[in-house]
Amino acid sequence: MRQVSDSVLGIVKPPEPETVADLLLARADDDHVGLRFEEQSWTWREIVAEAAARAQVLTDVRQDGPFHIGVLLENVPEYLFLLGAAALSGAVLVGINPTRRGEELAADIRHADCQLILTNQQYGHLLDALDLGIEVDRVWAVDDDDFLDRVATAASSAGESERRPPATVTPDDLYLLLFTSGSVGAPKAVRMTHRRATNSSDSLLCSRDSVPYCAMPLFHGNALASSILPAMRAGATIVLRRKFSASAFLEDIRTYRCNYFSAIGRVLSYVLATPELPDDADNPLQFILGPESSQADMDRIKITAAHQKGLR
Repeated sequence: MRQVSDSVLGIVKPPEPETVADLLLARADDDHVGLRFEEQSWTWREIVAEAAARAQVLTDVRQDGPFHIGVLLENVPEYLFLLGAAALSGAVLVGINPTRRGEELAADIRHADCQLILTNQQYGHLLDALDLGIEVDRVWAVDDDDFLDRVATAASSAGESERRPPATVTPDDLYLLLFTSGSVGAPKAVRMTHRRATNSSDSLLCSRDSVPYCAMPLFHGNALASSILPAMRAGATIVLRRKFSASAFLEDIRTYRCNYFSAIGRVLSYVLATPELPDDADNPLQFILGPESSQADMDRIKITAAHQKGLR
C-alpha cells in the first residue's frame, strides 16, 4: 500500500529543536505542570517566564570573556530556572560539584573560567577565602534579596523579545560544562553543546504523561540527559528532590505518582538495602534507567516486582 506523506495530508510538523532554547520556548504557552518540588509546583509557562527573567539578569551583568556561569546548588527549582536562563541568554552553565572542598573546588571554578557564581546560603560558605579567579561581588546567593529583586525587576519588564534566544546561538555552541567525578586524575569539564543536549532530549521513555523522578544531582549529566531535557521536550512533569534518599524513595514515588526514575552508581543497591515491605510493588513506576547498576541489582528489582505483583 502506497504511503501518503504528511505534506499531502496537510499535516504541518513543528520544526525539530536545534537548541535548548528551542526546547524551552516550545513550552512557553504550556499550562501543563512542568515541575513539582516538595509542596510547590510550576507550569511550563511559568518555568519559561522564570527562566526568561533570569536570562535578562545574566545578560545585564555579562562581562567580556567567556559567558560562563557557575552554579553551586543542590536540586532546587532555581537550578532548573538557571538551566533555562543559560539557554535563552547564550550563557554556558557550569555545574559545580558541591562535594568538592577547598582548593580542589576553587581549581574547578578557575578551570571553567566562570565570570559569575550563583550559589545560596547553604553552599556559599564553601567559597569563603578561596581564590576563584573573580571578584567577590561576582559571587551571588540566589536566595538573597538582591538577586530576587533583580529577577523581579526583569520579570516585570519582560516581553516577547526577552523570550527569544540570541541570534548568535547555534546548535554547535557550548551549553554546559559538567565535571567528571575525578575517579581517574583530576575532574575534567565535559563539554555539552546545544546539539548534544537536544539529541539527548529525544527519549522513548519520556512522554507528555511521564512523571520522571529526578533525585540525581543536576550538576551531573545523567539527571540532565535522562530526566530534565527529555521532560522539557515532551512537556512532562519533573519531580525534583534535593538529594536522593533510599528510605524516602518509594514514599516519593507514590506521593507524586512518578512512573520513571534514572539512577547512577549504586543507587539501586541502596534502595534494595531498605527493609522489604509487603506493599513495595504498590507503586506507579514503569521504567528504571540504571546504566551503572549491577546486573544482580537490576535482576533483583525485576524479580521482586514480578513476584509481588503475582506475575511469578
